[in-house]
Amino acid sequence: MLCAPCYLAAAPAANDPAARAARWQEDLDYFARELPAGQKDFSLLISQDRFEREVTELKRQAPQLSDADILFELMRIVASLGVAHTSVAFGSAQGTMALHSYPVRMQWFSDGLAVVAAAPECQDALGSRVARIGSETPEQAEAAVAPYIPHENNTWLHFESPGFITLAELMQHKGIADAAGHLQLTLAKAGGEKFTLELAPASRGGTGRKWLNAAEVLHIPKEFRRKHPGAFYWQEYLPQTRTLYIQYNKCRNDPGNPFLDFTGSLFAFADTHPVQRVIMDLRFNEGGSSPIVKPLVEGLKSRPALTARGHLYTLISSQTFSSGLMAAMEFRDSLHAILVGEPTGNKPNHYGEQKFFTLPNSKLVVHYSTKHFRLMQGADPSTLAPDILVPYSLDDFLAGRDPVLEAALHHPLK
Repeated sequence: MLCAPCYLAAAPAANDPAARAARWQEDLDYFARELPAGQKDFSLLISQDRFEREVTELKRQAPQLSDADILFELMRIVASLGVAHTSVAFGSAQGTMALHSYPVRMQWFSDGLAVVAAAPECQDALGSRVARIGSETPEQAEAAVAPYIPHENNTWLHFESPGFITLAELMQHKGIADAAGHLQLTLAKAGGEKFTLELAPASRGGTGRKWLNAAEVLHIPKEFRRKHPGAFYWQEYLPQTRTLYIQYNKCRNDPGNPFLDFTGSLFAFADTHPVQRVIMDLRFNEGGSSPIVKPLVEGLKSRPALTARGHLYTLISSQTFSSGLMAAMEFRDSLHAILVGEPTGNKPNHYGEQKFFTLPNSKLVVHYSTKHFRLMQGADPSTLAPDILVPYSLDDFLAGRDPVLEAALHHPLK
């Protein structure tokens, strides 16, 4: 099956090769100065000699490389620091780089990679397990793109890698797509029947591109946790289990409902209703400003019945990252919360407090980390692990099940 709405060839290099080379030399010189100057503990993360050798080699090769290939080399150099907050934001330069992607979106589950959204012409792929990406297994394709993804653990690599696997120029760069950028995807339906799609690149976020969601097209029952997509935070009372459920998605104030006001209403409700269990869901929280959550923490501390061991649960996932992870640790350490779900996307001891600089000609944005957070003493685990590990499988997704929430709801109260 051909799944090819359009193919836009990569933008050609400027007509004047010497001028193009000079622009890249200026960008690379700027990069070589600014990243070591800004990144916290730069020399502990990568030796200055290695960094200078790699940038010098890239400068030497740049006139013969495509713009995309130079971008990927910059991404690889930055990712080699092993800091999830330090990255090249390739999406920011799509206007000048003219990058392309394939018309499918994929997600890792505990039992493999699957297609969760697609353009209409690829609708048959929805809900299917990915068996092959070109000639590679999904695991091999992920290993191929891993050097370009800043990550501190395999959990965040799993979360990020589908977006890199669907980047057409990177698949060409790795020899997984053909010379025209076409990629063969081998998929398996729920019953095991295999079929193939021939994917052609389209402009990233192409104008007017419509995406179909697997949950809607396949009529999958909507999970409770997806009740208010896009909300900064929301809460609901579940009377059958006397549970106060709180979903905290962004460590930021909603302009229409500041977090202090939200927590005031929440506790006004909790103080007038029977609450035996509190569930704090951080599974979509990729961070922001850590102090935002303080009113909720302080309010719970002043209500010991809500934080007694076995009555407070915090749900975490690979998407729980940065200030989201810090909130999970505060709930665990200060409020005796039981962590339920899957390991988090970054380390408890991690670099953060991002700043950025922009390369003068390509306009690529490079994020760097200015602070090291040491949240664990005497240990340096690669992730914050749950107390109760609950995998989320493709079968769970296709059935509309939320085994993580179910585990928290039915864990015995003390």
